[in-house]
Amino acid sequence: MLFWHDQFERCRCLACRFQRRHCHPFAPKFVNVTVDFHVDQRKLFMTPTCWICGAALDAGGYEPLVRVVCRNCGQRNLLQRTFDHFVPVETLGAGGMGTVYKARDTQLERFVALKLLRKDVSSEADHDAQLQQEARIAASVNHPNVVQIFSLGMDHGQFYVVMELIDHGSLDDLMESQGRLTEHQVLDIGIQIARGLRAAHRKGLIHRDVKPANILFVDEQAAKIGDFGLAAFATQQSQHTESDRVVWGTPPYVAPERLCNQPEDVRSDIYSLGATLFHAVAGKPPIDSNTNSATELCELKQHPAELRSIAPDVSSPTARVLQRMIAPDPKQRAPFYDDLLAELDAARRALEIADARRHSSRWPFSGLFRHH
Repeated sequence: MLFWHDQFERCRCLACRFQRRHCHPFAPKFVNVTVDFHVDQRKLFMTPTCWICGAALDAGGYEPLVRVVCRNCGQRNLLQRTFDHFVPVETLGAGGMGTVYKARDTQLERFVALKLLRKDVSSEADHDAQLQQEARIAASVNHPNVVQIFSLGMDHGQFYVVMELIDHGSLDDLMESQGRLTEHQVLDIGIQIARGLRAAHRKGLIHRDVKPANILFVDEQAAKIGDFGLAAFATQQSQHTESDRVVWGTPPYVAPERLCNQPEDVRSDIYSLGATLFHAVAGKPPIDSNTNSATELCELKQHPAELRSIAPDVSSPTARVLQRMIAPDPKQRAPFYDDLLAELDAARRALEIADARRHSSRWPFSGLFRHH
């Protein structure tokens, strides 16, 4: 449903579109108007109008948060499209599946992340009960390292997913600003994301799209994996295009199984996480190619780069576990997340021991000067 919004006139009512003094007589004060009242009032104003001259605006087919020029007076008006009781207020990003908005939940009065799937993907989701079921299972995953899904639905012909709002950036952002990450950072992030993936896998889910852009930060240390349950829609869509076999996903992080048309399982996500961590610590992915051809990528993935040939300062234990994660043959990777977490923990402990030894070798007599 479309409604008018003037972002500069904060005193104006978002529901009835008029200034406070023009609101319904039963709601003389804007601050006292309940959400339920506004939802009812909004139904009376289906056609958005120009806030300067009052002329009706042509808003058909527009995406949320677009500015429409009034044909009568030339004023640019900001239009918003509500999805049930969620009101987009800011565009956070766009990808191959759709667009993510910061949105206001008018029932619980909080901000959330609202992901709108493209209309072609939404059409697939609307008719595929299995895909909807997977999204609902993803919404049931409650773990500190998984972005929480609050609800999902269909409105205006678009499938939407409402998620926890994480606004401290992604691993992709961190890699762009910092360049190479430290070994400690990479191992800490890897352990957290592996825990989140393990929690989802215990409910029978695989992610299918682990990559830096889907690893989000709550603060400087806590990381979460996002977009769970959504990749199923895009994977289903990609199966309809068999002619050129253009792969769905981000090429450096996609597991060879998908490229080579083989079954995917938990080890496919392990590969994608390994390729992500490899890129973060080395500064470049194990497969550096611009092609999006599944056939070409399938061949390239059989010969991944050696981490220590790109980043010789990375410790042997870390290089060993990451190299195993991106092994071309799934049988060579860790079979379960418990095994992977044990390997990542061991690499982190080895790194801490090595750091402690380096510190003690620099100050061999430091212990003599401790105060008792």
